[in-house]
Amino acid sequence: MLRFEIVSSRTVEGEDKDKKFVAYMLQVRQDVTDSMAFDPDPANVERRYTDFLCLYNGLKKDFPALLNNVTFPRKILMGNFDPNLISTRCTAFESLLSLIANESRLRDSPASIAFFQEVELKEAKRLIDEGKFDQALSVLESSFKLLNKVYTDRSRVVLSVLCRIVACAGASGGALAGPVERWAQLALKRYEAVSDSDLLLIYVPLLHTCISIWETLGKDKSKLIDELNGLRKRGMKVDSVPSLMEAVDNLIII
Repeated sequence: MLRFEIVSSRTVEGEDKDKKFVAYMLQVRQDVTDSMAFDPDPANVERRYTDFLCLYNGLKKDFPALLNNVTFPRKILMGNFDPNLISTRCTAFESLLSLIANESRLRDSPASIAFFQEVELKEAKRLIDEGKFDQALSVLESSFKLLNKVYTDRSRVVLSVLCRIVACAGASGGALAGPVERWAQLALKRYEAVSDSDLLLIYVPLLHTCISIWETLGKDKSKLIDELNGLRKRGMKVDSVPSLMEAVDNLIII
C-alpha cells in the first residue's frame, strides 16, 4: 500500500539570506499491510509549503468534489517557523497525500505529477546543462525511486525519468556508461510490453543510446541492432532520430 509521511522538517537559508523557508522531508513507501511490514527502502524528498500549496490548488481546481472535505493551512506572513504551525502543516500535508494515495484520479492529475517530479527534474536539467552529469544522475536516480513507488512500472512518468537516466550516459560522452548500464537494462525490459505510440517514439533513441553504451563497455550489441532492424522492417523510422535526451524532453507526460 502506498504511504506518505512527513518525517522531519528543517529551516533552510534561501538564495536571499533574508528569505528562510521550511523544507519538509516527505517519505514515500510501499508498505505491506497484511504483515504490517514497512518498506525497507523508502524514497525521501524535500518539499516546501509552496509545493504543497500548488498541489492542493491544482487538485482543488480539477477535482473540487474529491477535495470538498480537505482543509489546507493558509499562507501566513509571520510565524512560519513556529513548531506548532509546522506540526499543523505536516498533519494537513499528510491528510492531502493520504487522499492522493487512495485515489488514482488524483495521483494521475497534472498537479500530482508536477508535485512528485518537477523539483528533481528542474535540478537535473540544470546540472545536465552545466555538464555535471554524475550529479544529475544522482538526482534522477532519487526521482526514479520516488516515482516508481507512486506510479506503475510502465507509466509515462516512470519511463520518462528512467530514459532520462540512460540519456545521461549518452550526453556524458560515455563517461557514465558503467553506472548507467543497469538502468539501460531495466529500461529495455520495461519497454518489452509497451504499446503506447508516443512512448515508442522514445524506444528507438533508447536503443541507439544502449548500443553506444554497449560499445563503450565492450558488450555484445547484436541483439539491439537486430531489434532496430526489426523496427525498420515494420516501417518505423530508426535513422536520423533525435537523441534520447531530446526525445524525452519532447514527450508530453501529462
